[in-house]
Amino acid sequence: MAKGDKGNILSRLKLNKKFLLMYILCVILPLVITDAILFKSVFDAERRNQTFYRERGIEAYTNYLDDLLSSDAAIATAIDVNDNLNKFINTGYQIPYDYYKSYVNTVSNSFFSTMSDMNQKRLVIYSDNQTMLSGHYFHNLAEAKRERWYIDFIENGKMEAVYAYYDNAPVVLTTDQDRFIYVRRMTNTRSSITKIITIEHKKSWIATEMNDIPVNCSMYVCCDDYVIYSNQNINADYDSLLQKVNVDPYVTVEEYEKFGTTFKIYAFTDDVALASVLKNNLPALLIIVVFTLLFPILIMKMLERSITSRISILEKAFGEGGNEIFQPIKEITGTDEISSLMHNYNRIVDINNELTNTIYKDKLREQESDLARKNAELLALQSQINPHFLFNALESIRMHSILKGETETAEMVQRLAVMQRQNVEWHEDAVTIEEEEEFINAYLQLQSYRFGDRISFNVDISEECKKILIPKLTLVTFVENACVHGIESKSSQGWIFVRVYKNDDQLVIEVEDTGDGMDEKEVELLQQNMNNVTIDTIKKAKHVGILNACLRIKMMFKDQAKFTIESEKGIGMSVIIMIPSDMITTA
Repeated sequence: MAKGDKGNILSRLKLNKKFLLMYILCVILPLVITDAILFKSVFDAERRNQTFYRERGIEAYTNYLDDLLSSDAAIATAIDVNDNLNKFINTGYQIPYDYYKSYVNTVSNSFFSTMSDMNQKRLVIYSDNQTMLSGHYFHNLAEAKRERWYIDFIENGKMEAVYAYYDNAPVVLTTDQDRFIYVRRMTNTRSSITKIITIEHKKSWIATEMNDIPVNCSMYVCCDDYVIYSNQNINADYDSLLQKVNVDPYVTVEEYEKFGTTFKIYAFTDDVALASVLKNNLPALLIIVVFTLLFPILIMKMLERSITSRISILEKAFGEGGNEIFQPIKEITGTDEISSLMHNYNRIVDINNELTNTIYKDKLREQESDLARKNAELLALQSQINPHFLFNALESIRMHSILKGETETAEMVQRLAVMQRQNVEWHEDAVTIEEEEEFINAYLQLQSYRFGDRISFNVDISEECKKILIPKLTLVTFVENACVHGIESKSSQGWIFVRVYKNDDQLVIEVEDTGDGMDEKEVELLQQNMNNVTIDTIKKAKHVGILNACLRIKMMFKDQAKFTIESEKGIGMSVIIMIPSDMITTA
């Protein structure tokens, strides 16, 4: 493929393919990326919610255990400080009847019975007082010596502890082999009698209370290697729980320690699959698909058909002109630019056909060879004719606007003509500051029509500086930047000041605006780029116009020009150009 063909790839595409390409690159692709980011955010939020559910579940279960054990400790303390109860246990009895009378009097006339039976807790006090009879609340210490809690409690010399396990030994005191026991020594009174308080909870009762705790995940409560409670499997064992932890990535584990015993609380949530997230957000997904894909495609097709169908009619109409008789378009729909073009085509067809069918047809045939000969001369003159034709056309528009009383439009056209004529007629890159001033005034006056009262400007050029030569369209580039990046984004009134003067041995050019300004890092980067600009940096730069102007100024003044930026965010920005006086030339 030739080099020229490569640059015309888009030009050779049909309009419908251009619309499709534009829709894919400018609509579908950004939407796919945006939707992917959106769904990832939803997915991450769902994972955070799962973590939140696990943490709240663990917190609720920890609070429950803390309340349960604190309540046991409070009951045990109340029993330990009860003088009558301690006296009853410490007394040696001669006969069983004496013990029975003291038992009835002690238990019936105190809060002990009420406290021991509350919340379905089984309270037992063990002692080595051999004169006491074992039964109900009081038992001989020898009866507990085979139990696991007693062996650990005595061997380790503990004063207070909690035990949970499944007792495989023959049950002596209870039919519930799942043990959850709070144990404490009674030490409030001095006595040779050993006394141990045990408060035992039924596992079924603990499960009932924990089931009432609202959680959104699977929970397991363990004491050492024993599962006290699970809201998923009432017969869960510790080994199967560890296997579940190894394969399930969505688990949170926290330890809770009380009375020297460590509890582990496990919280599991289901795997957060993308499919489930999409399913949960299906209505929103359907709305996004309809309004971001299907609906825009329908609108784009309608717009494409509206444009391409009428352009095809125009193409066909122009193609029928091979016989030198153009056919007018019979049916024109719409009121947009294409419809206007069709109406203009019909008018041209009418004029052309009228001329063709009258005196010019034969004459044109006779002059065909002569026109071919002069064609080269006409092409040579075209580059000179076209600008003047544009100026004449602009003048016609201006006069037409004046005749219709549209003076403001006429002034805008006149200033546009001034700018265009200067751009066309300058054969050298260098112009005087006075000529650049005229261009700046024309540009700012045109901007005044756009911004209205939002823009004001003042151009102050010292008389001694007006004949100094500078690269053309450089100062106006900084003025344009002040308008676009300073005033345009500001809703309140803004000012643009252009000042040119001599200061000692320097020519000073200032372009200041009261726009939004730039932050310190942006100012530092732009100023560095301006003072070190090269052609390569221009190719990669963001502010191409400014850097282009800086490069031309530096080249004209042999790299002696210096650029300074003063800016404050929200206040404005000032560009200062300083050129040594011995480097300047005048017209």
